[in-house]
Amino acid sequence: MAETNISVACIGLGRLGAGIAHNVQRAGFRLIVYNRTQEKAEPLITSGAALARTPREADVVVTSLMDDASVLDVVNGADGVLSGMRPGAVHAGTTTTSPNLSTRLTELHSSHGSEYVAANVLGRPDAAAAGKLITLLARKPEAIARARQVIDTYSARVILLGEDPALASSMKLAGNFFLAGLLEVIGEAFAFAKRRGVLDPFSEMLKAFLPGSQEYLDRIRSSDFGRAGFTLDAGLKDILLILDAAAEVRLLISATGRFSQRSLPLTPVRSRDGCDITRLRTESLVCRSRSADYHRCRNSGMEVVTLARRIRPQTVMQGARKNTERFYLFTP
Repeated sequence: MAETNISVACIGLGRLGAGIAHNVQRAGFRLIVYNRTQEKAEPLITSGAALARTPREADVVVTSLMDDASVLDVVNGADGVLSGMRPGAVHAGTTTTSPNLSTRLTELHSSHGSEYVAANVLGRPDAAAAGKLITLLARKPEAIARARQVIDTYSARVILLGEDPALASSMKLAGNFFLAGLLEVIGEAFAFAKRRGVLDPFSEMLKAFLPGSQEYLDRIRSSDFGRAGFTLDAGLKDILLILDAAAEVRLLISATGRFSQRSLPLTPVRSRDGCDITRLRTESLVCRSRSADYHRCRNSGMEVVTLARRIRPQTVMQGARKNTERFYLFTP
């Protein structure tokens, strides 16, 4: 059992956060929970957790939220996490965020006297509930040591990546990028195999090659998409984080285009100079027309994600080197 004099605040009780909180509670920690939608906290409160009125009512803090903005909202402000943390307390961030945010959170906590530990997790909601997540940890050893007892309650494996918190975020994005690409390839390969009459033997062959992906293989093969553990909004957020992080190191990633374009609802709009633009829900702008339209979009000062096959990667990268804007090549 855990040292029960340690209180743990779990902030964010969504698909992963709820499983994390239940494991922390089962380990015997004094649990404080906070969620903007209070109903999600009720099962934990019934089991003995205390409900925080604001995020500031925290000691050891574990956040499991949606994105960079939601994490900053919870950390900053008069009732934010920082305003309630004592010196030396630890914030373990499990949210998939940009590497830059991990660095910024470290700076915010350091100036406050508390510690931030990047603790990104890999695994589906059922793995969170079973305490079988993989946790990617990055920060100073002494900060990790303070949070490790809590992190171990929901982790089957912990991977230490050094002291730079951006490394944990980068590794999580690399893992999500690989998984998204794998699912896209599986889907297209199954579609081909089905049309050619070899779906069943092909599926069985893949199970031998990819033993850790059997659930995905079975569900994609049978079109069982009603029990998704991850929303399209969250998937889009991760794809854009991957593209941003790649652009920072001048890496062109085109593979993300196929599965992001295929799965995301887009609403056509037009820019002020007449370009054919598609607006994503994240307010990024997508230019879907010819090269000339791409250049007009770029010159109008907008962040552009191009879907035009006619634009060569070299052209995009040359533009990226000359400007502070980020340009990505999506192939339809």
